[in-house]
Amino acid sequence: MERRSTTSAAARAVALLAALACAPGCTYLRARGKDTLDLFDVGFTFSKKPQFGIYGNCPFMAPGGFSKVDGHYVGIGGGKVGVMEHHQDAAALLLWGREEVGWSEDGSDSAEEAQVHNVGPLGLATDAEGNPVYKPQCAHYFHLGFVGVTGNLNYKEWPDFFLGWVGFDPRGDDGRAAKRPSTERQLTDISTRLSRPRRGLQLVVRTDQESYAADEPIALDVRLYNQTGWSRFGKGRPRDVPVYFEPFATMPKGGSAEWLFKFYVFEAYGERARYRSPSFDVPADTRADYYHYVTLPPRAFVGRRFVFPPGRRRRWLEPGTYLILATYEVGDDYPYVIRNRQLTAHQAEKLGTEMAYARVWTGRLFSNIATFRIRRSKLFGLF
Repeated sequence: MERRSTTSAAARAVALLAALACAPGCTYLRARGKDTLDLFDVGFTFSKKPQFGIYGNCPFMAPGGFSKVDGHYVGIGGGKVGVMEHHQDAAALLLWGREEVGWSEDGSDSAEEAQVHNVGPLGLATDAEGNPVYKPQCAHYFHLGFVGVTGNLNYKEWPDFFLGWVGFDPRGDDGRAAKRPSTERQLTDISTRLSRPRRGLQLVVRTDQESYAADEPIALDVRLYNQTGWSRFGKGRPRDVPVYFEPFATMPKGGSAEWLFKFYVFEAYGERARYRSPSFDVPADTRADYYHYVTLPPRAFVGRRFVFPPGRRRRWLEPGTYLILATYEVGDDYPYVIRNRQLTAHQAEKLGTEMAYARVWTGRLFSNIATFRIRRSKLFGLF
């Protein structure tokens, strides 16, 4: 019995030593394997709906064609191998072109996966934002109907592959697994700073789900908290805070839209704005119908559920990952609200400001940043 325990302990010790000895080498070999997958893209594209793409960029100084495909990819692509969701949006004509290609295993494009770059002689300098993203590549995309084929040689990755064997990492991607957590931590920090209580109030938003189908309504829970007494410096006095709470108002041209609350939706990694609440003002003669208030005791909140497209209209967002930010804003020129709408103008004037009106919070708040994903439809219901 003692001999068996000794043997077992020895086996565990050997396994631990082997793991420790292998760790640096295994990390090295994993990095070399990932560099190998970066060298080329070879595989097949599949789409649920008929789509089209004929595009060539080889040699990369004379690109031409057009391709717009959203579907699935089977093969080696984007530094990965297997079945993954895939996006192609490329157009070029000899001197200049633009390519946007996304490869994703879980439907959420990361910064590394959302590749946007210029091609052709006129695309050598910068993109529209002034960033040098030119990418030497020999690319071929062909998709007709439901099926296509892709064959790319990624010249930019070749020096990284060869020099990686002797300890160099020109692309700085051997630690790429740490990039996404770093990005997420940075986003969390920004979200925390934005949503800190200001002048006693805090705005918090939450989606009811982490991901949605393309035709599924997106519901957002919005809460306005009284956080008086909260302070980074430990100071503050809890108190009641009267606030306007008017989720919707009628726009001048008709139709109801969010008013004191505004919402902004951005692509998570492309940072392109995809939705913004309508901007409008309520005429002065009708404001009395809207400016109502509630009083929030300390730690209390008032909330509202908003439903966004595609719940309102079709084809709002394409599959991908998005950020949503809310604001609550009341102009400084409206610090008072009538306590009782039954009071006439004469009665309000006679009672005076202290009796007829309540002073309410004015200013602007930013919410935290909420993240959600739009899923692609499964290919033939299989993956």
